[in-house]
Amino acid sequence: MATRRLRATLAGLLAGLTIVSCSSSAGSTHVAATPHAPTWTRATGHPIESSPVLAGSTLYVGDSDHEVMAMNAATGRLRWTLRTGDYVVSSPAVWDGTVYVGSDDHKVYALDAATGQVRWAHATGDQVSSSPAVAGGVVYIGGTDHFVYALDAATGRVRWTHATGGDVVSSPAVAGGVVYIGSDDHKVYAVDAATGRVRWTFATGGDVVASPAVAGGTVFIGSDDSKVYALDAATGQLRWDYATGNLIDSSPAVSGGTVFIGSDDDKVYALDAATGQVRWAHATAAEVDSSPAVSGGTVYIGSNDDKVYALDAATGRVRWTHAVTDIIVSRPLVARGTVYVGSQDGVMYALPEVSG
Repeated sequence: MATRRLRATLAGLLAGLTIVSCSSSAGSTHVAATPHAPTWTRATGHPIESSPVLAGSTLYVGDSDHEVMAMNAATGRLRWTLRTGDYVVSSPAVWDGTVYVGSDDHKVYALDAATGQVRWAHATGDQVSSSPAVAGGVVYIGGTDHFVYALDAATGRVRWTHATGGDVVSSPAVAGGVVYIGSDDHKVYAVDAATGRVRWTFATGGDVVASPAVAGGTVFIGSDDSKVYALDAATGQLRWDYATGNLIDSSPAVSGGTVFIGSDDDKVYALDAATGQVRWAHATAAEVDSSPAVSGGTVYIGSNDDKVYALDAATGRVRWTHAVTDIIVSRPLVARGTVYVGSQDGVMYALPEVSG
């Protein structure tokens, strides 16, 4: 199986935090001249598993060189970088002018979105590969110290923590005052967003590394037992499950009554959200650990066969593919006619939405 979480620890952690100026030594940018090539690429030189997020005109993403990067979304030019003490697998969230992100240096960071300056950093007991969700002035995130954290967005103060029985690599979804998240103890948790009290748990047959999606009163999530689950959001009762051919690290996207998700059986699935029936399945040439994004009737997703796929959401037909030089675990971001995605080849790609 391909690298799942970039979990190996680099020798010799870098001490302290450094704001790096946006000089040409921090990577290179290429702006393409033809509509069938990338609009731009940004070479970082280090694998990117983090998924990008866009706020205003700036794209934010992490990489395995311990950095959080802010790029001009139109050109790929670096605006700032912040060096943490270990891999940044976590995907940033931006709220009220602040970038929130975890690092495998055990910390959750709040950074000024304009400058990259640290506003606060909260130390947990282990790596933070989970990605934050921000709701109601609170940052929710998991840690491999087995805890789910609720932190004050302004100060980093702990509002509450909840202990699970395993690493929490899954990222939270917050809906209706409830935090939904998976754990390597094989369970899906529904936790009260205000108090941290458990409302329900659901036991699967494997680690729950994937992150949930909540739609129409249902929680959709995959497990390393190879199944996709649909759970009642209020009670945790099973509505349906669907068995793929291998473990699932991909996190679902729900659109138009359809659940889209990848599996390590090399396929991308479209499942009826109400019944779990397969609408279509598209076979790639390797595991699909990337998570889908849906826009304009098209599903965008990466594969460990080193390609980005654009698939017709209704039929699964390939609209285009774009080949890179290493696996893609990062979830694509689609905005303003552009598909942004990172790769383990150390490059951030900006691809025209209409072509590959």
